[in-house]
Amino acid sequence: MSTDNVHLTQAAKDLLGEPDIVRVRAIQARRWIFYPRAKQALDRLNLLVDHPRGTRMPSVAIYGDSGMGKTMIMEKFCDNNPPDLIRRPVFRLCRFWRSR
Repeated sequence: MSTDNVHLTQAAKDLLGEPDIVRVRAIQARRWIFYPRAKQALDRLNLLVDHPRGTRMPSVAIYGDSGMGKTMIMEKFCDNNPPDLIRRPVFRLCRFWRSR
């Protein structure tokens, strides 16, 4: 292992001294990688959550090729919007995505 670790973040440097099992878990952990289109989708979803309830509610469809991050966007949205009594539709949506 090289001692030249200037290219690593502090969190990555901290993992270097950990046992193999801890480092492997860190590598395999789910993580969010920011990219502009995902932020745009999350912003749009958040606008829908904050929209006043009415008879004709707006909606959004997220589509794209396989492996483009649609599920990760929904998981990030559900992580950022835990269910509560006011946001029942979010609760149903997140429960649906997590049950898959």
